[in-house]
This record gives sequence, structure tokens and C-alpha cells, in this order.
Amino acid sequence: MHRHRVVSAALIIGFTLGVWCAGIAADDGKVQELNRALSDIGSAEQMLRQKTALAGSVRQLLRQQADELKAEIHEARRRTKVAAFQQAVQINRIDYNLRLVQRLFGYIDRLDDRIGNFRSAVQALDFYRRQIRDDMLILRTLNDADTAGLLRQLDADLNGFKAQAERPLLTASAAGLRPLETIWSDILQGK
Repeated sequence: MHRHRVVSAALIIGFTLGVWCAGIAADDGKVQELNRALSDIGSAEQMLRQKTALAGSVRQLLRQQADELKAEIHEARRRTKVAAFQQAVQINRIDYNLRLVQRLFGYIDRLDDRIGNFRSAVQALDFYRRQIRDDMLILRTLNDADTAGLLRQLDADLNGFKAQAERPLLTASAAGLRPLETIWSDILQGK
């Protein structure tokens, strides 16, 4: 009888250890997946930060060019003694510079949007990083934590962020350009 209890206890302990070891092996796979995800986040974040820095540099260069063109417009306005917009666009140099400033402002606005998107993506990646670290802590505590949903959402967002970062920063589209008269008015006001 005593021997039967010992064998039963040994079988129960063996079964429990087997299930526990299988859980640990599954959790090791989850930890590896989460570590891979952290690595992917780091790579994507680095790419987004580089694109943000590049977009910021291009934006600054475009802003300088716009300021130089506005100074030329002021000089041409003083030389020709033009005050009204309709008169200004009759002067080829002023009209040409206004159109260049309009295009530059369009590019700057698009760059501002892209920079905002890149920063939002970095914030989302930071959220995922914290979530993954939390899940890794949970895995150390629990044997059956489910990380598949988080990893699917992260993969989908990473693909979107990478696609966004790989697109050209600017395209030559006339959509969304500020009206020339508004630009003229802003230049006259010193904006």
C-alpha cells in the first residue's frame, strides 16, 4: 500500500514537472519572440529618428530659402514702389519669387506633417516597448501569458511605420498650396 502511494506521488510529481517544463519551454519561445520584437522596435525607431532628423534639416534649408526669397520680394517691392498684390504679380520677379515661396511653404507644411507622423510613430513604438517589457515580466510570473495579439499588432504597425519612413519626404504636388495673395500679405506684415 505504501509503495502504491509512493508510485502515485511520483507519477503526479513527474506529470506536474512535465507540464511545468513544457510551459517553461513555451514561455522561452515567447520570450524569444518578445526579444525579437524589441530588436525590431529598436531598428524601426532608429530609422524613424533618422528620417525625422533629415526632414528637420530639409525643412530648415527650405525655411532659409523662403526667407531669402521674401527679402528679394521686399527689395523688389521697394525698388518698384508696389504696394498692392495685383500690381506686384505684374512684376515678373516678384510674381516668380511669390510662386517659389508658395511652393516652399507647401513643402514645409508637408515636412511638418511627416515629422509629426514620425514622432507619433516613435511614441507608439515606445508604448509597444513598455508593453513588451511588461509582458516579459508577466511571463516570468505566469506560465500561460498570451503575447500573440500584441505581437500581431506590433508587426502590423511596424510594417506601416517602415513604409511611411521609406516614402520620399517630398513630392512635387500643387495640392494644399497657400494662395499667393496670402503669402504677399504675410510678407508685407513681416511674417
